[in-house]
Amino acid sequence: MRIAIIRLSAFGDVVVASSMLAGLKAIGDYRIEWFVDDRFSGILDHSPCIAKIHALPFKKLLKSISGLLEIRRYCKSCGEFDIVIDMQGLIKSAIVGKFLISAKFVGFSRDGAREGLASFFYTHKVSIPYDSNILERNFSVLFSHLKEFQTNPFTLERVMSLHTQGLGFNYHSITESLNTHFSRLNSMDKRPYTFLFILEASIKEKMYPIEKYAELARLLQDFLQECHFHVVWNEDKNRADSLYSLLRKQGLCVTQLDRLDFNNLKFALRQIDCVIGGDTGVTHLAWAMGANCITLYGNNARSSGKNMRDTKLNRVLLGNPYVVSEGTEFEIASIEPRDIFETFKYKVYKALQDD
Repeated sequence: MRIAIIRLSAFGDVVVASSMLAGLKAIGDYRIEWFVDDRFSGILDHSPCIAKIHALPFKKLLKSISGLLEIRRYCKSCGEFDIVIDMQGLIKSAIVGKFLISAKFVGFSRDGAREGLASFFYTHKVSIPYDSNILERNFSVLFSHLKEFQTNPFTLERVMSLHTQGLGFNYHSITESLNTHFSRLNSMDKRPYTFLFILEASIKEKMYPIEKYAELARLLQDFLQECHFHVVWNEDKNRADSLYSLLRKQGLCVTQLDRLDFNNLKFALRQIDCVIGGDTGVTHLAWAMGANCITLYGNNARSSGKNMRDTKLNRVLLGNPYVVSEGTEFEIASIEPRDIFETFKYKVYKALQDD
């Protein structure tokens, strides 16, 4: 059975959608093909569950008639699919799906789609409120119209038990310096606890202050004694430089990683004991790669995607430990380092010890 999944963007949403892949492969002999914007195709590269990634510059092409025609020509050349599933719920993703050849095009109902007009393109619709948890929404749209699910229903919990198996990386393409660094740490007689601090996000309200990261690092070091901290950057090297300097001044062991492509980033996340950062793509990727992670959220009532500051918090929870700001505005800067430390101590560290 040939399945086309459409989730064009963005970073975190592609990651969270991919967490369903291993569960999908577990129930049937499916050939899964994924349509994604080429900016994010590296997330899906080397997935053991995906037979083919259709990576195009969709964001650019969807802005013009000539671009739409190019997408249409490409989609028609892909042949026939048994089922096409739009996991995004936008007009642009629905258009891409409509260009594909299939008698069965599944998507969200008008009330469930982020852009209600997208539902008019679908032949089969899934009714689930837009404010439902993102994992529940992904599960419903991906599985509910599969024959195997209809004849033998199973739970979201069963699928999520496999969520760390959906993505992969190519070990042979890992940079020598990165491989050597983690090999050295892993071979130490007394291996230190490794941490990665996520410094960047799509909006500044999701960025935790570097001074508070430094305070958190000191709390972790005092508790564990043996720690090695990592900072990673993509666009703002100055911010990474500043935190690196602060941690060095405190006498802490810290490594500032080079700018990483998706393959090297996925490898690095697999080596880390705990990742800490805002509700953003790299934090979600850590969760999908099986790393322990603590997510920092804006406040109790509301959280956000890039352009969705009024999204209810319960919609974006993934099941990993988290800390929520008690501020009245959407931000994470007011979260106290000790609150994050306590979350690590009683949820992450305890789980590591139990293992």
